[in-house]
Amino acid sequence: MGLCDEWPLTAYPDQLVDGAFKYELEAGMVICVEALVSPEADNFSIKLEDQILITEDGFKNLATYEFDTVLMGW
Repeated sequence: MGLCDEWPLTAYPDQLVDGAFKYELEAGMVICVEALVSPEADNFSIKLEDQILITEDGFKNLATYEFDTVLMGW
């Protein structure tokens, strides 16, 4: 699931298409949630992506890696 321009996507509110992508997530589905993170007016960015399993009572993050605190600027 992209957060900008990859299909299927989660559109920004000002770019919603009425009736598009009205599907419920169901247990057993796996989606990828990805974000491109970049400081404003900077030439550096990083993509963060997790694989998420939809469960009967919520979700489970299938990614087992830790985000690097140095790269995250923490």
